[in-house]
Amino acid sequence: MTWQLFWQIFLFGVLGIFAVMAVLVTILGARDIRKLIRGLKENDEDRENE
Repeated sequence: MTWQLFWQIFLFGVLGIFAVMAVLVTILGARDIRKLIRGLKENDEDRENE
């Protein structure tokens, strides 16, 4: 194995891991934001009913 091949494999491996993490953070972050907004709406509705 040459150094060039090693670094190419390493680069594409790191880019692949980054891509997977970016997708996970986007999906899970959007879910958390939806939960937050839903909770704020419910809290606001509870205040209006008092």
